[in-house]
Amino acid sequence: MTPTTLRRHTLDLARDLDSGSWVPTDLERSIANRLLTASNPVGCITENAVRDATWEGSEPLSRVNDGRLSVLLAEITYSLAETERDAAGLASALSLLSAVNRRA
Repeated sequence: MTPTTLRRHTLDLARDLDSGSWVPTDLERSIANRLLTASNPVGCITENAVRDATWEGSEPLSRVNDGRLSVLLAEITYSLAETERDAAGLASALSLLSAVNRRA
């Protein structure tokens, strides 16, 4: 994965979310909510928060909606592990998680 992979995947998912091509499941919304809650005190997503949220629905998450959110979480984790973090990509991903969380 490259740093731009996170941004590209986030933009693709945001577009599909807006168009209705991707309709997040209850599990995906729950995981987005957990990540947003975990990131609120520190102002950003952390590797531990991603791991903890992914653990909640590890196997089903990889199957629902072709595992799209699962792939995004993997890309977030990869970006967080990099020495030079993709701040714009992480901010976009956090914004997307917020949009997913708002979907009912």
